[in-house]
Amino acid sequence: MRGNGETTGVVRDRFYANWSLVILVLILASFPLTYFIPVSTGSKQFAPIVHVHGAIFFSWAALFAWQSHLVAQGKVARHREIGLAGIAISALMLPMGMITAAEAIARRIGEGNQTPYDFAFFNLIDILLFSGLMVAAIATVTRHREWHRRFIFGAALSLLSPAFSRWTLQLPFAAPWPDLITYGFDALLVVLALHDRRVIGKIHPATWWTAAALVPLHVASPFIAYGEWWRSVAPAIFDPLLLGA
Repeated sequence: MRGNGETTGVVRDRFYANWSLVILVLILASFPLTYFIPVSTGSKQFAPIVHVHGAIFFSWAALFAWQSHLVAQGKVARHREIGLAGIAISALMLPMGMITAAEAIARRIGEGNQTPYDFAFFNLIDILLFSGLMVAAIATVTRHREWHRRFIFGAALSLLSPAFSRWTLQLPFAAPWPDLITYGFDALLVVLALHDRRVIGKIHPATWWTAAALVPLHVASPFIAYGEWWRSVAPAIFDPLLLGA
């Protein structure tokens, strides 16, 4: 039921606040075996760039949850002030994501991996999707609040899937199934669409645009990442970033 405008606004705010917390928890829960435990026990050494990458990306996810809760609490002015920090962090994420992907390629080459560039396709697509959705979110922040919220939600989803791949890649399935399972989080766009129908009576155009950006690329990615075309073009993209490795 839509109710009056004030009630509808509260429902909308709580939706994003609640789901931002779920996404943050899922992102953090993706890294105990591959990062948190090895770091705390010293069982694995990481390049410094990996720690910087983690700090920036975890900060964005935490800020996303905090910002969503500020709006739910009616602290819009505070939300806007902190939003400048969000823009600054977001601006760092594209170069940091690319450099960290290049570092991972260098590590795989050093380990003798015969296809060191394959996984980098997923890194590239997700960081480009994140960046594009963040640009859209920033462009709509002042006059189109409902567009802004949905683009931010989509940007968060573009981070969730690669984070959770730390678990799905352990599944005993051949490619592309672990990757397609990872991208199953795009189903949260259905949850967003149902929310739209409940509060505004139709699916918001920003939800459609977000789905049109995420879903086709995510479905196609596993079939491109392991192909010869990508393996032939990837070095031109990532080798200049290998930092002399």
